[in-house]
Amino acid sequence: LRSQIIRWQAQLRMLFLTRIALWKYRVQLPGFELPNPVATAQQEFDDRLAQVLDGMADRMEGRASEGAKNFRSSVGSLDRTIQSYYSGMSNEVVTAQFGAFLSLSHRIEDLTLSLDMEMAAAGQAASAAGAEAFSRAGEASL
Repeated sequence: LRSQIIRWQAQLRMLFLTRIALWKYRVQLPGFELPNPVATAQQEFDDRLAQVLDGMADRMEGRASEGAKNFRSSVGSLDRTIQSYYSGMSNEVVTAQFGAFLSLSHRIEDLTLSLDMEMAAAGQAASAAGAEAFSRAGEASL
């Protein structure tokens, strides 16, 4: 487990730093204000992100988790909310106003999904190794 966490350290650090940057939008710090519909969509995205991170922690502790199901759709919903809110404006205007926010949202999505897949693969490998060791122990006792 320790070696896996060390291997994931850079991704975990980037996830943490990206989360802090997005938190500034969540609490509407000066310069990080979002219109109400976008703020609501961001809150829904944050809630789904929290569920995925909780699931990853559950898997690290050996408990079952549904993983990152439907997580990708939450950032898509955020994109659609911004596009519909600014439907009369050009993409350049939307990008200028929300470029950093959208970039951070997509970055945390990519980091989270990548880390979730790696953790799931590591968990499956550990389960397979444990089952093999149990099988060998059973054969040795016969």
